[in-house]
Amino acid sequence: MRRRYHLVIVLCCFLVLFINQGLPATSFNVFQSYLVALPGVGDVGGSLVLTVRTLVSLVALLFVGVFYRRVSLRAGVALATLLTAAGFGVYSQAQGLPLLCLGSVLTGLGYGFGGMVATTMLIGNWYRGHIGTVVGVAAMGSGVASIVMPVAAAALIARFDLATAFRAEALLALGLGAVAVGLLRSRPQDVGLAPTQEDDPLAQRRRRRVRVGTSTLPRADKRLMLVALTLLGAVAIVGNGYFSVLLTSSGVSLGTAAALTAVLGCALTVSKLACGWVLDAAGSTRGSLAFFALLIAGLVLCCLVGPGGDADGFFAAVLYGLGVAVATTGVSVWALELSAPADRLGLLRDFQVAYAFGGFAFNLAPGLIANATGGYAASYALLGAMAVACAAIVGVVYRRHDRRTRARTR
Repeated sequence: MRRRYHLVIVLCCFLVLFINQGLPATSFNVFQSYLVALPGVGDVGGSLVLTVRTLVSLVALLFVGVFYRRVSLRAGVALATLLTAAGFGVYSQAQGLPLLCLGSVLTGLGYGFGGMVATTMLIGNWYRGHIGTVVGVAAMGSGVASIVMPVAAAALIARFDLATAFRAEALLALGLGAVAVGLLRSRPQDVGLAPTQEDDPLAQRRRRRVRVGTSTLPRADKRLMLVALTLLGAVAIVGNGYFSVLLTSSGVSLGTAAALTAVLGCALTVSKLACGWVLDAAGSTRGSLAFFALLIAGLVLCCLVGPGGDADGFFAAVLYGLGVAVATTGVSVWALELSAPADRLGLLRDFQVAYAFGGFAFNLAPGLIANATGGYAASYALLGAMAVACAAIVGVVYRRHDRRTRARTR
């Protein structure tokens, strides 16, 4: 068992992302249609609940480097998981906007301190090669949450009430968190092991395997990537968060919207693993652009849900879910591949801050645009334009990176 502890770490990362990213973010959109119907909440109030969570996540990410220099990854993940569970406990007691926002503060802290930064650093500690596939497997945790939890939450709400669904998610976070923290170790040295070793470097280059980087991006390219990640944060966080209410505001029933949200989650879960495998097999440049193409196609279909009805909603969920994996698996792989060990935590923090800022900066906009236009289609058209710009920037930066890598290995 000790020899295979690397696989245990992947399972732990899977569970951590299920709890701290899947519950408060990727699966939370199923609640949005119910929240906007609460007295005193409405479209703008529903947007505010999401905005508070993204703002607090952003603030937490600004301090995540300091946090993990003071505490171990295991201790930090334990605290983050408790915060997420507490947030859902507060949601279960909420009768209006104030307590909903307080719950978002707590889940935002859990997301910021116990999300992709923590799990990516764990993978960087335990693995040296084939990181695309490893990150993809771990990132499936939030995807599985987006499959299972919308249907489960909708069933609990229909059978009992909204508070019961929130309470069940709080208990689930505590139970799974206890398993993850009990098994988790911050470094392989903690159990007398060493990080997994890379394949032969020449073979890796021939197969274009993604591997942990040895040099950091130049400053100009880093600035470009931060712009791209800000755009991507808006596309992924806001696009996913408003998908359910996009459907219901376009005439899709609540039950069908919950089912299509689960379809999106299923596509996303499969795609997270597929994205890591494709990046390993085809290289980060080609692989990333392929998933951006799927993402853009999905956003175009999101704009057409009203005229297209349920069938269009289904294909929008599939293509958007397949493509948006580049915002989870892709971002972690980019941070590990484009940084030297000494700069890794800093670059990962900066990438995640930019990503979270993009979600925060645009989070209120769909509610305001919906009030002005009568629907959410215009917001998804804007997100589609952002995705095109992001793909172009990532393509340029990676072509430059590939040229520098080839020059160093000649």
